[in-house]
Amino acid sequence: MNDARMTIRLPGETLLFAQEYARRARISLSELVLRYFNRLRETSIDKDGLPGSVREVVGIIPPDVDVEKAYGDHVMEKYL
Repeated sequence: MNDARMTIRLPGETLLFAQEYARRARISLSELVLRYFNRLRETSIDKDGLPGSVREVVGIIPPDVDVEKAYGDHVMEKYL
């Protein structure tokens, strides 16, 4: 992997917080930023405007489905 440099401007208070957080986590500030960007990649927004992690956890019901009927059918099938 080719490493690249990045310069960012942050409010001083935010930088101090990030440095302290990284120190307590025993990682470098670069590692902290890398982990954050990787997390963003995991939760990138899909075409429906939902983060990937949300889609994985809750699933998606298509807009043309009658949710109440689908749930009622599910309950009837499960308990009868």
